[in-house]
Amino acid sequence: MLVLLLAFALIWLALVGWEYKESRSSESRRQVLWNVTDLLSEVLSPGRMEQNRQALQTADRLFNTSRRINVAAKVEIDHPGDLLISARTRQGERIYASPGVPATALPARDLNKGVVQLKGKAYRVAGRLYPAGYLTVFEPLIPDEEVLPFLTKRYIVPLAISFSLVLLPLRRLADYLNRRASDDFSPLSMRLPYRELKPIVQALDQLLRRSRDSIARERTIVQDAAHEMRTPLAVISTQAHALAREEDAEARQQNLAALEQAVARHSHLVQQLLRLAALEGVESERRQQVDLVEVTRNALIGLLPRAEEKGMELELESPDGLLASLALVSFLSIVDNLLSNAVAYGRAGGRVRVRLAAVDGRIELAVTDDGPGIAVEDKPHLFERFYRGKATSAPGSGLGLAIVWQAVRAQGGRIRMTEGLEGRGVAFHVSLPWLSPS
Repeated sequence: MLVLLLAFALIWLALVGWEYKESRSSESRRQVLWNVTDLLSEVLSPGRMEQNRQALQTADRLFNTSRRINVAAKVEIDHPGDLLISARTRQGERIYASPGVPATALPARDLNKGVVQLKGKAYRVAGRLYPAGYLTVFEPLIPDEEVLPFLTKRYIVPLAISFSLVLLPLRRLADYLNRRASDDFSPLSMRLPYRELKPIVQALDQLLRRSRDSIARERTIVQDAAHEMRTPLAVISTQAHALAREEDAEARQQNLAALEQAVARHSHLVQQLLRLAALEGVESERRQQVDLVEVTRNALIGLLPRAEEKGMELELESPDGLLASLALVSFLSIVDNLLSNAVAYGRAGGRVRVRLAAVDGRIELAVTDDGPGIAVEDKPHLFERFYRGKATSAPGSGLGLAIVWQAVRAQGGRIRMTEGLEGRGVAFHVSLPWLSPS
């Protein structure tokens, strides 16, 4: 018993130490902040000061609302505070700043340290320069006196339960499990004369089933991802070698552009894989009250630069506002991927129309274009991971519609495909259960 108790104590210390190290890692947290700035930069358009300000204000509110609900609930401690956002043009003119951010620009030496003091409170900071301006994101530091008690208590209950189970008279069950192959995740078939052991065996069967499903899903994703990643990685390797050996300045610039494009494709693929894995791994995303019209409008604003490059017209048909209680991240995944596909695969000079309404107790979303449409032989495979039509020329990962399908299914919704605008292109109709805000 003393040896077991010591072993469990060491495990507890190792888990607490590892989690504490991860929570205090400046580089990992700054990487998260950089990802946030990259996400926020999607709503910025060069030369559109007022639109950028409104878009950042909306993104600030939505992002921190989600953070208050999800982060605080997950961490089980007092909410550490909101992320703060500051945006300036390349000429230094202020675009937007969250309440609490000083009106004057912070000294570069403070930003380089990674931690700044704002009104007596420490914030981790990360900033990046984009075509539309300079974005800085501040994250409040959680004091050790709040993190350590949470981490120390987090594993006590599960480890105490595990320790108690180890001491129970389960020799027969343990022997049976020891005789099973390491890759055998089939249900337990042993006969149990003790009623007290049945809940344990049932719980083990459920665990084996979840493990079996999870492993099968992960194997499929890993195999597909490995196949899809070979091409961008090969391009990155080739261009890197060429860039290192090339002496001509113009040729070096071309190699650099090709390298950056391959890195961007690879990064997009990884982000899509992470989003798909998150949607498949979460049983139910917490619902929250949001204005779907505002969320959809912001998604359209983020796509304006890409649409303008192709001379495309983006339309939104909706009421002035549509408050609903639903899973925001899943809804964003649906809207972002359907709109991105419509712009990417639509024809130059074409149109993309978005309709949003509440009909018979459901949220109805339709994204329609007048592009080349989808070939008949491609339609049965549209929602498969990594599937891209044979005639597709636009770059992509083949994961967008798979993410849409998974997000719709996770919310108990339906999705169907019809003809697009004026008999051309394609339309995707999404129907989701609607809960009006209380």
